[in-house]
Amino acid sequence: MSREHTVQKSINVLVYAFLITATVLSFSGNNSLADIFNTFETYFDPAPWVFYVWTVTYFLLGGFVIYQWFDQAHESAIHGVGWHFVLSAILNTLWLSLLEGEHKILSFFVSVFQIFSVSFVFYKLEAEYHANNWWDRLFLHAPFSLWHGWTVFITAVTAFVAFTGVNKADDGTILPPNVLHIVLFYIGLGFLSFTAIGYVEYKGQKGDLTSAWVIAFGMWAVFVEQPFPTTHWGALAAAIITTLWPAKPYIWRALGRSTSSETAPLLG
Repeated sequence: MSREHTVQKSINVLVYAFLITATVLSFSGNNSLADIFNTFETYFDPAPWVFYVWTVTYFLLGGFVIYQWFDQAHESAIHGVGWHFVLSAILNTLWLSLLEGEHKILSFFVSVFQIFSVSFVFYKLEAEYHANNWWDRLFLHAPFSLWHGWTVFITAVTAFVAFTGVNKADDGTILPPNVLHIVLFYIGLGFLSFTAIGYVEYKGQKGDLTSAWVIAFGMWAVFVEQPFPTTHWGALAAAIITTLWPAKPYIWRALGRSTSSETAPLLG
């Protein structure tokens, strides 16, 4: 291993430690990431338990910074992930810091840049560094698949935080969404639903199911949290679609039908 590669891997470890530390410090006055989002009220708010996705992602990224030191992960870590792990982690920390400071619009634009950064790793691994064993699947492909799907979902949520709000009565009660809010809500649902379908259909139905199901998980969280029929049932429809679409190969198999999507990988 060259000195340059050792430095790169060492910086990955340091940046991961920074990411964890910055997150813990951000939560010093809150119980969780959900508490930060609860300070903003929108018609696209998800249930708090959706943020466990990020906890799992954190854990698997910790596995990545350890696994990168093994020989079988060297090429993927250095040339597949590259410096984009560092960039993505910094952008994630900046996004959270800006959101906590109520710089909502800046936070949204940072989250968009984070999508591009995580996307680079996601598609690089998918295209050039296929998983050869379960360790590759668990600590190379899984964390970035989860991170990619999560980043897309949370960027949509952040967009609603940045550019929309809720209608309230004089006593502070949240009123049902108006026409504009409903239109924006369904645009958000449509974007996330088509993104989840795109994950599945990527490369001729040999796409990534993990990222699609992360978005589906988010749709279920929106369904549970939203009390108004115009948003509640729309989110349910999107949740069902984004859950069943990745499950197509397994459903066809259970029905005794063959399909080319049976080879779609769950991780990598």
